[in-house]
Amino acid sequence: MATYTASYYFLDSILIFFILTTFSAAQNISGFTANLYQRDAFYNSNLSQTEIIRRAVARSIWRANMSSSITPNSPTADIIRHTNMFFMKIRFGTPPVDILAVADTGSDLSWTQCLPCTRCFPQHQPLFNTRASSSYGTIQCGPHRPCPPWNHVRCLNGLCHHNIRYVDGTYTRGLLSTETLRMDSTAHSTVQIPNYIFACGMDNMGRFGGIGSGVIGLGAGPGSIVTQLGQLSGRKFSYCLMPLDLPGRVSHIHFGDRAAVRGPGTITVPLVLRRQGNFYHVTLEAFTVGRTRIPFIGHLGTIEQGNIMIDSGSTLLSLPRHFYMQIKQAVIMQTHAPEVPNHSRLLELCFRKDRSLQLPRIVANFRGGNVPLKRFNTYVTLGSATCLAFGVSESFIAYGSLAQQDFLVGFDQNARTVSFKPFQCSHA
Repeated sequence: MATYTASYYFLDSILIFFILTTFSAAQNISGFTANLYQRDAFYNSNLSQTEIIRRAVARSIWRANMSSSITPNSPTADIIRHTNMFFMKIRFGTPPVDILAVADTGSDLSWTQCLPCTRCFPQHQPLFNTRASSSYGTIQCGPHRPCPPWNHVRCLNGLCHHNIRYVDGTYTRGLLSTETLRMDSTAHSTVQIPNYIFACGMDNMGRFGGIGSGVIGLGAGPGSIVTQLGQLSGRKFSYCLMPLDLPGRVSHIHFGDRAAVRGPGTITVPLVLRRQGNFYHVTLEAFTVGRTRIPFIGHLGTIEQGNIMIDSGSTLLSLPRHFYMQIKQAVIMQTHAPEVPNHSRLLELCFRKDRSLQLPRIVANFRGGNVPLKRFNTYVTLGSATCLAFGVSESFIAYGSLAQQDFLVGFDQNARTVSFKPFQCSHA
């Protein structure tokens, strides 16, 4: 997921000092871990793999079109996958209550639906009741007390308000708030982070299938959970996303120094933090389809720096039409099978499902290293058809979660790198 405008700018020095001082005092832990869950399979075990994939692909295409290594005492939280959306489970408040929200590298500020709510979408768990928590607070503002200098935040009637809209039409409006955030530890203890800044949404629209209540922002901006955790995260995190054919399994997200992805097979790619957004862009130089290398030439006739975003909140690899068509043609030329229509009309290139179907392997050629993709990272089976799992968009160019499945993916904001390591995430 990504907001319409580049998310947030840097905190002023006073707010940074406040956040880091508070979190450093809260716990002396080098890192922590959270689990990731798949939404549909977790709450509806009767869904077929085809239906899970169909829902994931449909949502990813709709979004694009709308835009025209753990220590024993590391904290832990759960992540649930639904139609290839990965939901992270944390706890807010005193007494604590569970919050399920999308773990999204394409967002910064975290938010959840709150009572009292003028307009809220359905969700599996009760709305967060601010009046029931003794640790909940709002952020006051005025002429001499400005709100945090973030996009989508403004002062209204003495309180800081948020107004965030995403490319898929999801939006949230409400109060910028503070609360105690809790996450479990692998040592069966609890990590407690007081005064965590989040957005309490009271007028919202979302497409989370009745499961999630909002978004947990994993971006590089000052409002993200990675930044606000300060020394607890060390501005590093990693995750391992479970493949679609393993429904109901738990995936994990790790924060802190122990989240580093290293060892044989690791590909480390430079991040490009664009001036207009605090998200994770990298430079995709080409895709190699079988024996054919196809450069990603932009509108200026060159390979543009930071031309694709690593986005855990979307499913498909979304590419401009001219680049997609070259990849499609290379797959056709190297697949000795007739094309068939996909009756769901979700993906453009499909072949009849057959055990003998030989599809070319695809490699992502990033500036910094080449990432060989597995078959399930690039092709999906929908009913009787096996299809190329690439989407088309001129404005939302994203390396979605499907291409990241069964990889350890590690982000290091200090080093400005993202690392990919092939891994069986069921063993993470």
